[in-house]
Amino acid sequence: MNYLENEIYRADIEAAISNVNGFDYFDNKRILVLGSTGLIGSFLVDCFLYSNSKWNMNIDIYAVSRKREHLKLRFAEGTDKLHFVEGDVISLEMAEDVDIIIHAASHAHPQAFRETPVETMLGNFLGTHRVMEIARKNPGCRVLFVSSGEVQEYVDHLTVRACYPVSKKASETLCLSYMQEYGIDVVMARPCHTFGANVTQSDNRATAQFIGKAVRNEDIVLNSLGTQVRSFAYVADCVSGLLTIAACGQKGYVYGVAADETCSVRQFAKQCADAAHTQVLISDANAIERAEASPIKEQIIDNTDLKGLGWKPLFTIEQGIRHSIIIQRQTREQ
Repeated sequence: MNYLENEIYRADIEAAISNVNGFDYFDNKRILVLGSTGLIGSFLVDCFLYSNSKWNMNIDIYAVSRKREHLKLRFAEGTDKLHFVEGDVISLEMAEDVDIIIHAASHAHPQAFRETPVETMLGNFLGTHRVMEIARKNPGCRVLFVSSGEVQEYVDHLTVRACYPVSKKASETLCLSYMQEYGIDVVMARPCHTFGANVTQSDNRATAQFIGKAVRNEDIVLNSLGTQVRSFAYVADCVSGLLTIAACGQKGYVYGVAADETCSVRQFAKQCADAAHTQVLISDANAIERAEASPIKEQIIDNTDLKGLGWKPLFTIEQGIRHSIIIQRQTREQ
């Protein structure tokens, strides 16, 4: 689905690019994007595609997905600057030299944590290992590792649900180890709970479900009281933060990526329901829903260091929700 055909989405892309401190850094670069069909990765690719067409920038984008057909479904072909790369992050081979690697590939939704925890852990850790090995073969290459805000919280590692934050935390250590031993230029980012219109159909995170319900004008059912407090960010803000980190972040540093707003899961659901003029209902969670629930009661991401790079959030939670709903509705009507 070519979201760049949507007027609101294009405006959000342009706002995100304009909000990046040092976006010119990417001109004349060859950029490898892993996780390129996911929420964050596909928005990143669209930013580069848009900048090439709008401002005649010269960015070569190598978009990686496990299946080429996913790339064809997500992105419009017709430019010699977009290169589809089929491969798994664990075993990826790159014949072409690259200047920047953005590692945003991960099983990042609760269903995967429950059904494929082994693949989740190995994909995160061994995938990061593969990325760093590719960087070793490309002297001067900069790596942006997209981690997770969950790594900053205490999580009992003797639970299956810990497969995601534990492997992300280990991957951060691996990045620093490669920097220490091999001199790899790596920066790291910890995004908060990110949402947007361009989610994949397999994404079953709460934000994706709430927005999907609002798009269909359905009531939103919470399987808990929804009292967990989170930092949330619209995907345009998340990506402009990531690109700022990639462009001017300090080697070896970890930056929190979040807007200035926080709210509870229930408050987020209510904003989605209000936008669709529907209701939020409370229901008891079943066994699967309990297994997929995060044990973290409060997850607040500090964006102070990111703001120190000249970045600032542009979208409120309400604006991001409204844009997500409108864009999804309009693209489904096409």
